[in-house]
Amino acid sequence: MKIKKRFVGIIFLVILQVILVVPLQAEDYSDYLDNVMDMAREHYYMDISRDELLTGALKGIFDTMDDYTTFYTSEEATSFFDTIEGNYQGIGVEIIQVPEGVMVTRVFTNSPAEGAGVFANDIIVRVDGTDVAGFSSTDVASLIKGEAGTFVELGILRGLDVVTIRVERGTVNISPVTWRVEGDIMYIRLDSFSGNSYRFFENALKEMDNRGIWKMVLDLRNNPGGEVFQAVSIARLLVREGIITTLDFKSEKQNDIQYLSYLKETKYLPAVLVNGNSASASEILASAIQESRDGFLIGTQTYGKGVVQNLYPILTPEAYKKYQLEYGQSIVNGYEWINQYGIDLNDSELIGWSKVTTGHYLTRDGNRIDGKGLVPDFPVEDYELVNGIDVQAINLLVSSGTIELNGAGNDVFSAEKILRAKGFELDNPDSVLDAQTCEFLKQFQQENDIAITGVLDDPTKQALNLELDILRKTVDKQYAKAIELLSLLKY
Repeated sequence: MKIKKRFVGIIFLVILQVILVVPLQAEDYSDYLDNVMDMAREHYYMDISRDELLTGALKGIFDTMDDYTTFYTSEEATSFFDTIEGNYQGIGVEIIQVPEGVMVTRVFTNSPAEGAGVFANDIIVRVDGTDVAGFSSTDVASLIKGEAGTFVELGILRGLDVVTIRVERGTVNISPVTWRVEGDIMYIRLDSFSGNSYRFFENALKEMDNRGIWKMVLDLRNNPGGEVFQAVSIARLLVREGIITTLDFKSEKQNDIQYLSYLKETKYLPAVLVNGNSASASEILASAIQESRDGFLIGTQTYGKGVVQNLYPILTPEAYKKYQLEYGQSIVNGYEWINQYGIDLNDSELIGWSKVTTGHYLTRDGNRIDGKGLVPDFPVEDYELVNGIDVQAINLLVSSGTIELNGAGNDVFSAEKILRAKGFELDNPDSVLDAQTCEFLKQFQQENDIAITGVLDDPTKQALNLELDILRKTVDKQYAKAIELLSLLKY
C-alpha cells in the first residue's frame, strides 16, 4: 500500500505540510553503530535481529528529546493513526461477555454490522465456526476485527435459534462527541480531537438549532488533545472573527501558521468545563473561547501543553540505500522523497514513524501557556468518583420494554452504575441483571414507591434517570456551576 494514498490528509496537532529534512549527517558513526549491534548480537544470550536492534536505537534517539517526541514501529504507528483518525477496521459493535458467548450492546450507526442486520441484544455464539462460549469479550473482539474488505461469519443466538450472518469488515467511525439536552441547555462532552470530532460536534449543534437552544455546557475535562485543525474548525463555530491560535516554529525554514475565525456573530454561549487533564488542542479551543469573551471557563487549571508535533515516516536501511544510489541524496524522511521527488513509497519501505515536537502555539492574545495552563474564570474543585463510578460517564436509560432477570444491555449497565453511586453495595457493573442487581432494584423501587418487581420497567427507568440528574448536580460541582450560570442568562 502506498503511504501517500493511505495517509493523505493525516494531521496531528499541525497540518503535515512542514517537511523535516534529515540528511544522514551522522554517517561517520555508521561503522560504530554496526559494530555495537554486532557486539550485542554476539554476546546476548538469545537471538535478536539487526532490525530489532535498529528499532531500539531509533526509539532511544527520539526518546532523548521531550516527553512528546517518540518513535513508533509500523505496527504502533497504525494503531496511533487509527486513534487520531477516530476509526478502526472491523464491523462496528460493542460487546459484553455472557455465558453463551458475547452480547451486542451497541451497533454503531452506518457500520458494516448495522448494514448486515446485526442488532443490539444479539448474542454471538460463534465466530468463523469457533464456539466462543467462555471466551472473554477481548478475545472475541480480536476474532471479529480484521482488515476492511474481508469477511467474518457470525453465529447469532436469537431466541432459541442460531442464525448465521456474514459481515464484510469495513472502516468504523467512532464519535468522540456525546451530548444530551437538559431543558434549554445542551451538554456536549468532547473526549478528544480526532479526525471525526468536527463532524460529530457539528451534528450536536444542528440538534441545538433544531431545538432552538443556544446555551451549552462544553465538557473538555480529561481531553488530552489531538489534531489542531479539528480544534480550530470547532472554534470557528463558537468564536467571533479574529485569531484562534498561532503556530510558532523554531526553524526559519518553516512558516508560522496563524488560524483565524471568520464568524461575524456567535449563535451559542459555551460554559467550558476544564481540569488538569485538559491539554493541547483542548487548551487551544478553551483559550480561544476565553480570550474572545464568547464564553467562560469553569473548573481547575489546565495541563499546559503548548507545543505541537509533526509525524514523519522513516525509511528502512534498504530503502534508504536504494534511493541514495538512485538519486545521490542521503535522506531518511519519507515525506521529502514524496514531496521533493514524487516517489510513491510503500509501507514496506518504512521502518516506522517519528513524532517530533517542532514548535509551540500562542493563544488568541499571544500568550504562551506551555507549563502554565489556563486559569478558569470560575475556579471550582474537581469532582471525584463515587464508589468507583464517574457520574458524568453514565448514560441515560433509553430502551423500550422491560428487562427481566438475567437480561443484559446498556440500560442494565447504567442502572448498576447509578445504584452503586447511590451507595448500594453492588459488585462491579457488568451489564447483566443478575440476582444481586435484582435485589438492589427492589430496594430502590421500594424507596421510590414503585411496584417492587426487581426488573427494569419504564417507571423504574424514569426514576433512575431522575436520580442520575440529581447525582450529576450534587457530585459534579463544576457541572452544577455551569448549569447555574447559564440558567441566569436570558437571550
